[in-house]
Amino acid sequence: MSAPEDTARDLRHVVCPAEELPAGRMRAFTLGARRILVVGLPGGEYNAVADFCPHQRGPLSGGSLERMWLADEANNHVQSADRWVLICPFHNFEMDARTGCPVVPIGRSRAATYPVAVEDGQIVVYLRKSRRT
Repeated sequence: MSAPEDTARDLRHVVCPAEELPAGRMRAFTLGARRILVVGLPGGEYNAVADFCPHQRGPLSGGSLERMWLADEANNHVQSADRWVLICPFHNFEMDARTGCPVVPIGRSRAATYPVAVEDGQIVVYLRKSRRT
């Protein structure tokens, strides 16, 4: 993934070498005043979401990242090959790891997501500058 085009309005944060965050792993970082969770997905994809559950603000970094369970018929459950969810440690609430959206919608809430790029082997997260900056 390449860097966002509007970098003049973004804050760039190098968080770790890409090799330290393989697929299926996640790691929390404090970037300025924000707590961000970066997840490694298959194919060298990385996503960043706010490290709190929109349901009851539990720390997503205390939960788990796993392939989503699906049912194609009664009593036949399989894990998705490409859909990953973050599971909150408070109530097992699930959010899509790519979009931050709850798997089961609860109003309009979702975890904030942030642009991520791999630059020179490093994972870089871009945060929007505050309007007050």
